[in-house]
Amino acid sequence: MDALRKPFLALAIGLSIAIVLLEIGAGAAPRLRAIAGLDAGDPPGIAIMCLALIDSQLVFATVLYGLGVVLPHPLVGRVQGCAGCLLSIVLLLLSIVAIIAAFLLLLLMISLIASFFGIAVYIAVFGDFARTEAAAVLFVLLLLKLGTGASLVLAHQRFLQNKGLVLLVLTSLVGNLIISFLHGIVPRLLVSVTDAIAAIIVGILGVIWAILLLVGSIIGIVRVLQLSKPKTPEVPSSVRAPG
Repeated sequence: MDALRKPFLALAIGLSIAIVLLEIGAGAAPRLRAIAGLDAGDPPGIAIMCLALIDSQLVFATVLYGLGVVLPHPLVGRVQGCAGCLLSIVLLLLSIVAIIAAFLLLLLMISLIASFFGIAVYIAVFGDFARTEAAAVLFVLLLLKLGTGASLVLAHQRFLQNKGLVLLVLTSLVGNLIISFLHGIVPRLLVSVTDAIAAIIVGILGVIWAILLLVGSIIGIVRVLQLSKPKTPEVPSSVRAPG
């Protein structure tokens, strides 16, 4: 019962990668896009793409577990610290950029709606949001995320004891639900506005997780350096200089 079930871990890694590919609209996931009823191109809106800021960390975590199966643990520890530090900095910068971009877009849309002549521009540019296609993408993402979580549990029950990993999966699911909720509470004409709001919320969650990853990676690097530091041999008392 304590053995790691490698096929389920490999499945979790594959599903987590598929999630990020679908969120960023990569052409590497055409079948998933076909299931979601989408043509080639980016997923609708910007909030779904912002989910990749969180789910890329899920890919990082599952891949590290996979590397731990084939590589020595000390080497995985070094890779985790260095790669995690680099990834966290990149995700932190991207999250900040995403928040700023979504906020500026939100201000633009609100100013257009508040303007007598601008409302026509808003309707022409932002009024036809592909809400049905977005809902299809979010539904497929939800299934993939549930499958990832289930695969990790089936791979080894001790994954449930990893609070960080459990919270990361839950955060990803919550982000999914937030976007679905904000897309559904307003008329289609205003979904672009709530999509920008959802992108800001998901971006903030991305910032929080990027900071946590950065702190954890720095702590890991410090521990690796301490363990690899050669210890100074203690001089026996019999050969010490007389006081």
